[in-house]
Amino acid sequence: MVDEESAERTRVGRWLALVRFAAGRIATQARRTPRRTAVTVGLVAITIALLVTVTGISVALAGDTTADDNEADLRVVPHEGGTFSPVVGVEGPRLSDVHDRTETIDNRADVDYATPVLMEVVQARSPEGEESVNVMAVGVVPRESSPPVGGVPTAPLEPGDPHYANGSYDGPRTGDVVLSTAASDQLNASEEASLVVRGSQMTANASAGTYEVTAVEDADTASLSDGLPVVVLRLSELQTLTGADDEDLADQVLVGTDSDGAHEAIEETYPNATVESGTEPGLAALQDDDLALATSLITLIVGIGICTLFVTTATGLLVERERQTLAVLSAVGFPGRSRLAVVAVMTLTLTVVGAVVGIALGYAGVAVTNWIATSTVTSSPIATTDPLFVPYALAIAVVAGLFALPYPLYLTTKTDVVAELRQ
Repeated sequence: MVDEESAERTRVGRWLALVRFAAGRIATQARRTPRRTAVTVGLVAITIALLVTVTGISVALAGDTTADDNEADLRVVPHEGGTFSPVVGVEGPRLSDVHDRTETIDNRADVDYATPVLMEVVQARSPEGEESVNVMAVGVVPRESSPPVGGVPTAPLEPGDPHYANGSYDGPRTGDVVLSTAASDQLNASEEASLVVRGSQMTANASAGTYEVTAVEDADTASLSDGLPVVVLRLSELQTLTGADDEDLADQVLVGTDSDGAHEAIEETYPNATVESGTEPGLAALQDDDLALATSLITLIVGIGICTLFVTTATGLLVERERQTLAVLSAVGFPGRSRLAVVAVMTLTLTVVGAVVGIALGYAGVAVTNWIATSTVTSSPIATTDPLFVPYALAIAVVAGLFALPYPLYLTTKTDVVAELRQ
């Protein structure tokens, strides 16, 4: 037992000595040929920097496209198997009894707000107009801290939904609507203008009502609804217009909270629904966006390929410069496996050093990209960073180094010891 432990310590000590020797050779090469070493590290660094920058743009793209047009922390959405109205058969499943259930969530101390959202295509026109315009109607129960919905702020609407009247739907209608600028332009309606809004002719039990434009708001340019005509009104009033009042239906519920307890309470309140995060941060967002994921995968493959070629070329030259050292190691009794280990450690060390420099350059590249973008074409950053970029980039560099290893190891085995020692 003691002999086995001693042998194990000896093996570990031998490998540590090889690693120290390889690191020392790299330091020596850096002093003797600083330009060559800088080129080797720089080529890897540039590749990794481009990888980090492009990945940062892809993650930002995924974050913009996967994020909902609202800014809620959580979204409650229908799941197959729930109890829904037959009206939903054409349009897909919806949540039912949303006023009462949402109020249960909103009353929790750890919840900032909870508001149900219904989206329907309706027809709108001025009272004197003959031609109606199809617009996207968004029904909400306004809260003081409610987020924008459909990219349009809900703050101009007074809190509450009086027409619901505890499920009787016979309370007073407020008749207030908020228009996006696109809806205002298409309807030629400004603030305090009147509109006639009716449910789509394709909707069962649709009705009509007259509304007054409370405000015209610019839609969030980062939202998917930017440029679409959006009309925001109270949920119960839209339900009455579209026939969704039969079972108090909505498409989703937006919840503002960062409490795990609230998450569990929401699942209890909506047992047949799915609770989703409003946005997926960082690299996790890529899985929900095909374009961003494809861009990242292409960048990954190209980055590994280019980095492998750079490392292969650079380490091949490194072995050429180290042939005499390798010959001396062979002459003093170092086995072939040890010499190969020295070359492998030198290759991976240079690759990792290049990756570290590349990560720093990549983060700088993201900052420069955002600066150029915000100075020229957009008002918001187009690239982002994530702590996972560091292990991600290091892993890519190590993979590239491993792919590049066969060539320098092959050159090591072809070293002519006698010829090198004669020089």
